[in-house]
Parts: sequence; structure tokens; C-alpha cells
Amino acid sequence: MSVFIKMTNNANDGVRVLEVAIRNAGDWSVFWGTKTDSNGVSNDWANSRIDMFLSQGASTGPRWPNYNALEKKYYVPVKRWVLGGGPMQQGSVLRYSNTPRSRSAGTSPVKERLFPGMCVQASGDYVYNVQGNIVTLGTNVPYASNHDQGTGGWTRTWGKKNKKTVTVLTPKRPLTRFGDPFIAKLRDRLGKTAAAMGGKVGIVDAQYAANFKLNGGRIGLK
Repeated sequence: MSVFIKMTNNANDGVRVLEVAIRNAGDWSVFWGTKTDSNGVSNDWANSRIDMFLSQGASTGPRWPNYNALEKKYYVPVKRWVLGGGPMQQGSVLRYSNTPRSRSAGTSPVKERLFPGMCVQASGDYVYNVQGNIVTLGTNVPYASNHDQGTGGWTRTWGKKNKKTVTVLTPKRPLTRFGDPFIAKLRDRLGKTAAAMGGKVGIVDAQYAANFKLNGGRIGLK
């Protein structure tokens, strides 16, 4: 009997399916573990998000765009001021920290929210929910979807008598692409589990997508 793990995300970059040839596959919630596991799938995901921020998205797909002209003119000066002045450091896109190359969340002069919300398992905004064979990964940070989808914008208004308002649209910088490193980690964990049960695991794509649907989605990852 073959069961399938369907991996979909909000970046609209296709369907990845892992086939696990294990007989009588049932509840895999123990395999997925818990949000705070230090050596489990949640930790693999958190580390993959850290690598994503440090590589400006390149670890999961095409590199995120640098600040565009409107961002540089209206958003970056405000961000620089909030962070205490000085030039933007390398890797500062989507990081609100004076040490954007750090694997830890910035805490001074302001506390980061998006980075820990995606990368720090202990954060209240970090989402890793397991319900049977369905795992939901992501963040509760409300504006994260704007970056992920390239929607919404940041509005700045100034002046008292002659007010001027400018809206800087949010460029798309995907946050939920799985990326090959995370897929490889998951495949390795599945392989070890499958081997212990006398099965095997392999990554497949469109070839098995239809089979997954016919199979009723025995195991799913959202």
C-alpha cells in the first residue's frame, strides 16, 4: 500500500508529493512531533526559515527582490530611524534588526516580529499545528501574507495643512516555499521511519499528484 504526503503552500509554486510505501499506514502525528521539538520536523522547518531570511529567500527559490525605489524613498528612512540610524546592513530585507545576518531575533532597539514569528519555535506567532496527519506550518503575524503574496501596502502620511499620502505597495517575497533543503530533511526522516517499517520513500511530482487525489489524501501537509 502506498500513502502520499501532499505538500502545498501559499507561494503557488506547484505541488510536491512524497510517496511512502508503507503497509497499513495510520496516524502519523507522532512522526510530525510537536511545535517545540528540538530534533523534529518543526525544528527542521524553523531552521529552513532562518536560512530563508539569511539568504534573502534564495534557499527556497528565487532570491527576494531588494528594496525598490519607493521603498528606498519612503520606507527605508523610517526603518533606519527606528533602528537608531545608520545604513541598512546586508540582508536587512524583511529583518527589523541591526544584525540581520544573525540567526537570532533582534530585540533592541525594537523587537522583531516577522522573523521570530516564522523562525522561533517558542514564539507565540510561530505556527506548527498537528491534527492527525494534517500539519499546518506558518505564522500568525497578520502582515506576513502580504509579503508572501505581494499584496497590500504601507501608507505614509505627513503634513498638517497640506497633507500628503503615499502608499508603497508590498513586493512579493515568498515566505512559505518549502525549498529543497527542507524537502530533503523531511525525506530523510520519512526514509528512516519507512525503513523501520520495511518500506521506502521517494520524492515525486505531477506523476503522483493524481494518485494522491484518488488515494483520498491519507497524509497531508499544509
